[in-house]
Amino acid sequence: MENPSKQRALRKSPFLEWCDSEGLKVATGYGIKDLRALPLEHWERLGGPAAYCHLEGSQGYVGALAGEIQPGKSLRPIRHMYEEQILILEGRGATQFWSDGDRQAVTLEWQAGSLFSPPLNVRHQHFNGSSLEPVRFVAVNNAPLMVNVYKSPDFIFNAPYDFSNRFSGQRDYFSSDFKPSDLEDKAVNFIPDVYAVPLNDHPERGVGFSRLGIHLSGNSMVGHIMAIQSGTYKKAHRHHAGAQVIVLGGKGYSLMWPPGGKFVRVDWEKGSLLVPPEGWYHHHFTASREAARHLALRRGLRGVGPTWLASVSEHEGGHMLEHEDEPPEIRAMYEAELAKEGVPFRMPPIKRAG
Repeated sequence: MENPSKQRALRKSPFLEWCDSEGLKVATGYGIKDLRALPLEHWERLGGPAAYCHLEGSQGYVGALAGEIQPGKSLRPIRHMYEEQILILEGRGATQFWSDGDRQAVTLEWQAGSLFSPPLNVRHQHFNGSSLEPVRFVAVNNAPLMVNVYKSPDFIFNAPYDFSNRFSGQRDYFSSDFKPSDLEDKAVNFIPDVYAVPLNDHPERGVGFSRLGIHLSGNSMVGHIMAIQSGTYKKAHRHHAGAQVIVLGGKGYSLMWPPGGKFVRVDWEKGSLLVPPEGWYHHHFTASREAARHLALRRGLRGVGPTWLASVSEHEGGHMLEHEDEPPEIRAMYEAELAKEGVPFRMPPIKRAG
């Protein structure tokens, strides 16, 4: 007789069972090569093609819905009791937002590279602004967590409650002004172009590394935009599950591994998605002549689960691995990769103890 605990562990989660019942296509693995080319299938609830990326590192907290709006069309109006952060990968269009008591919808126009987050449980509808080209987007959300908790699609998609503390129909709600935030570097409700956002240098996290943390629409989910210069790589670090890393530009690869375990390599380019599992070390290596730029959208939930100090050195009690402590084959692998690409190596030598 099989071990009952093992048998329970191998069962699908309520979220994945819900995807099956909805006819929502699910993509798995450690990474997606290109979200723009990911095969989609019609999802009736959305009213358009979609697929849910439920990767190994998501671990039931956060995942990414890839969707498409056909030329000249719109998706169905929707509201839901999960948060999401939407990146437009290709195309242009608009989204309308309204609460039950609103007389007029708030309209947000967007383009490729725009990032925004619908306030929790606000009705919204996406429109394609072109009669010729489709829109492709990715919506990183905490639907797996919410579906696993409530197990009631009717509640999740039809709860008649307005979170007026987050949105109450303000005409200027989707401002692109950056403001101070207690959860990340900056709070902002609309980023017109993630490629144009200025970043802050953080050499303590790696030569050529820059970053800006963002907090959207008063939701619990957060994120950051980061850049890693050509011929450099970021220091390995560990943190909680569910960070959806979307590649905005550049080419390279990431190494991920559990302490004492084997490397998992994910090659990436513009449009790729990868999700490091909780507690796994991971490096991001730029192998292109231009800098790599990534958008990492995360679950947030400050104070939930273990405290991970991903930007604090292990020498100081944190979870960032200094270069002198990383496995020696990592740098040799990277230098060989750069040589193959004809890209100069731009990092100082490692000074190892002893």
